[in-house]
Amino acid sequence: MTASPIYPVQSAEAGQWLITALEKPWGRSPEANYVAAVIPRGFAAYARLFHPAYLGSPAKAISWADVARYNGKMPHAEMQWQAIINSTKARSLVGLTEPDTGRLPEKQARILIDILAQHTGSPGKCYYAIWDGWGVPALATLQQLQTARLHLFDRSYYLLQGDIYAFLSELARFPPLSPSIWWPADRAWCVATEVDMMWTYIGGAEGCIERILSDSRLEAWPASLDHRADIDGDQFNTVRGE
Repeated sequence: MTASPIYPVQSAEAGQWLITALEKPWGRSPEANYVAAVIPRGFAAYARLFHPAYLGSPAKAISWADVARYNGKMPHAEMQWQAIINSTKARSLVGLTEPDTGRLPEKQARILIDILAQHTGSPGKCYYAIWDGWGVPALATLQQLQTARLHLFDRSYYLLQGDIYAFLSELARFPPLSPSIWWPADRAWCVATEVDMMWTYIGGAEGCIERILSDSRLEAWPASLDHRADIDGDQFNTVRGE
């Protein structure tokens, strides 16, 4: 798999559908945020892809489910990292590094792209929205591209275009940046990695999501637009003291 070039776009029109397809963050309640505020409505099925944690040196990936079970917690689709590590036993997990926040790791990205490429009629034309608030030098390069800006609720993004493998170009070209939202021109699916979250949501056709959920190389759980997506959304594991 070869990373492909990525290009600026002249207009943010291709991303305007997100304005009505997304729910306003914290719009239902100031106490809760929902998946519908991260990934657009309108897809037949959804998945939540957990970014792996890492343990030891050299670092080895460890799943959220394994961390949860080690700490006597319950793995489930709405688990939160702060909740599953909130255990006195967690202190014995020497060298535990938390999952990447706001960035889909490259290994998982490559696996996901292989699946998604088979579930769109326009793999050669995808759009990538990169948050403009990362505050790192790579943003200067994006500004020089003079690409369109996409404004969604309380965040703004640089909008770029390329084929489905251009995601990998972004990972290499603008570290530690990563597209927050990306989708093909036919909108057969959409991928969203909120900048404050340690996981990625995917919406798509049932067959596409089933492929993701059944791939043993990915830690993915079924998701619902009505699932909680905030730190207090873990129904089975407490975030606070035991």
